[in-house]
Amino acid sequence: MLALTASTLGDAIVLWTTNRGAVISQTRTKLSAGGDYAPLLPEDAEIRILSTLTDADWADTIIARTGLTVLLGTVALFNRDDNSKEGLNIHKDRNGTSYWEMLAGKGPDVRQRDLYIVYDEAHGTTNAQFARLTELNPRAFILASASPLNDDLSLLLPGKTADEKMAALELQTVKVDTKEVVQEGLLKTRLYLVDCNTTRSYAVREANDKWLQLRKKLSKVAPKETPIWCGVVNSTLAGLEVWEVLTQELGVDPTRIAVHLSGVEKAVRDGANQNVNWDVLVDTLKAGKTPEQLRDKGYTHIIWNLSLREGWDEPWAYVAYLDGSGKSLTDISQKIGRFLRQPNAAPFADGDLNSAYFYFNVPDEDFARLVNETQSEMEQDGHEVIIVSSAAARPKTSREVPVKKEVTIPMVNESFGEDVDRLDKILINAVPAFADEALKAPGKIKTRVLDMRRNREDGRLQKEESRPENADVRIWRYLQDRLAAIDGRIAQKNNWRFSPWVKENPKLKKKMQFGSEAMTQISDRLTTIQEKLNNEFRLEYEADEEYTVPPFTLVSPDYMADDLTRRERYRVRKYKHALHKEYNGLNGFEVAVADALDTLGLDWCRNPSRTGYGIPIPEIGAGTSTFYPDFLLWTRKCIWAIDPKGAHLLKDAVRTKLLGVSDVEDMPQRIRVAFIVAGEYEISQDRPQKVSSTGFTVILKENVGMRARHYDGLDKLVASLK
Repeated sequence: MLALTASTLGDAIVLWTTNRGAVISQTRTKLSAGGDYAPLLPEDAEIRILSTLTDADWADTIIARTGLTVLLGTVALFNRDDNSKEGLNIHKDRNGTSYWEMLAGKGPDVRQRDLYIVYDEAHGTTNAQFARLTELNPRAFILASASPLNDDLSLLLPGKTADEKMAALELQTVKVDTKEVVQEGLLKTRLYLVDCNTTRSYAVREANDKWLQLRKKLSKVAPKETPIWCGVVNSTLAGLEVWEVLTQELGVDPTRIAVHLSGVEKAVRDGANQNVNWDVLVDTLKAGKTPEQLRDKGYTHIIWNLSLREGWDEPWAYVAYLDGSGKSLTDISQKIGRFLRQPNAAPFADGDLNSAYFYFNVPDEDFARLVNETQSEMEQDGHEVIIVSSAAARPKTSREVPVKKEVTIPMVNESFGEDVDRLDKILINAVPAFADEALKAPGKIKTRVLDMRRNREDGRLQKEESRPENADVRIWRYLQDRLAAIDGRIAQKNNWRFSPWVKENPKLKKKMQFGSEAMTQISDRLTTIQEKLNNEFRLEYEADEEYTVPPFTLVSPDYMADDLTRRERYRVRKYKHALHKEYNGLNGFEVAVADALDTLGLDWCRNPSRTGYGIPIPEIGAGTSTFYPDFLLWTRKCIWAIDPKGAHLLKDAVRTKLLGVSDVEDMPQRIRVAFIVAGEYEISQDRPQKVSSTGFTVILKENVGMRARHYDGLDKLVASLK
């Protein structure tokens, strides 16, 4: 989000800072060429580390009028007392002007671009740090925080009273619901909390056994990747004991264990087991290896404490032994949060590889409270927390159910056609030849607030303020950003559906200021552009691609959870005619549909969400791009993509997912979509309307239009699909 925000700033200098070196190091890697977030920034963006800038670099940065320059450095660089340690001397006088003063816009070489300050992990900041940063006269502070900000920072907020400042903070804050992040596959969806009411040695062994299982599974789907095991301890001596267990008892290669602890040499000398060969221990903290380098250097196990507590997010970290002795529950919860990111932001078919595992060695009463707090927080954020006590049976690891026979399905892809000139004309014709006056506007700040709890705008907080300056943007770039927001399949940096030379069109090359008449007119025409692009959008049969039904993964089969609903979801159910002999992970309605499908005597299967067979949604701006039906059924005439739907999801699903995929030309097998809903429905003005609560209704598309057919029972309904 910070990278996306920086990409909208135009010609600017961004001072990107935090109080943790680990964050800066990771940020540089991800923003630089080849990094995960580099495509989010302008192609010519410069990423620089403050401590490596030469006098010439500083001069070039200050006098440059165009481009985006991101300067990365920790807050320690700005502390006058610590500059000698950092090797920068940012406050030292340089021919009458220090680097700090140059960045503030002072001295003979006046800063030519606006300065913005991005502060990551801002919950750890202090009033003094921000007071120092305000000396730079930034146009704005952009703060990212997982926790409430320090109360001392209220001086930065407008308003005279505490209530006024709180209202201002809410107005200026964008909150991201973790549920949305989980739904997009960016975070792991299950957290296994394992109570190891035993010795440290046994707890470490339990955790390492899980790591071995996951490594074996990962080798099948991502042979080049390795899961990461972490031992999170509260003292260096405890970390050395974990290292001893791993190497002496479990046979882990010591050259693959990163020991990221302070004072290792002293701890080895004063308190470690002298019968162990400590010469083979790898002190990665003393070696100066950064947190993100540890996995890149081939370390599979990391033993760490406070040095990696914040600012470190490793998606491939799956297993953690957390030594909670003497630590608060809040501290442990913060550590849990470091393991939530999903590798490649894409779920695996095996649920084990979408999960994080935590092995605790804490008192029983602390563990009970920790579980309650974690469950309360995570469940409302879209995570599934599985509680495992030492006395209870462990959940069975996920296992694969082989497919009975090889079955393939033709693939369908979206296309805008091959006439790129036609698409270019849609953009060009939508933009008038504006006069210079229409491209300009006085500076304004408009604020509109969405209340995510109610999913509607709070008009009381809408506000508009004047500013002496205004930013501008090229018309083609504005269109690209707006169209990308409508649907990423239209316009993104690596997915530009138009020709590359359309950006050179004289009308699209012009710069317009925000809030100008030109911007208003173009914004009004976005709907027309979207409609015309939708007229070009189509589904096409992809002859060179086929989807082969893979083995099905049972997640924690027959796990006896305390909650009855969860227990039913994990329950394994056997089927005679399905392509896999058993399934789990179904809700009650899906179980009923599956039972009915199995009575037909035809091939059918459960289709996993996100990793199964997907059908592109042929409507720009529908909110999602791919539809994954819950079941697939093979009949003599077609393949049915079947989706049981709750009433609250039906209307949107019918509008966007009841697709004309059966009309795609040259398909070797016809594919049709059917929604099944409890109750009696009829179609009125192309929308389903509920008539009664009896029976079941199948909603499908036929060549004469949308149809709703009501049946007394599911058996009769699915039989009609034969």
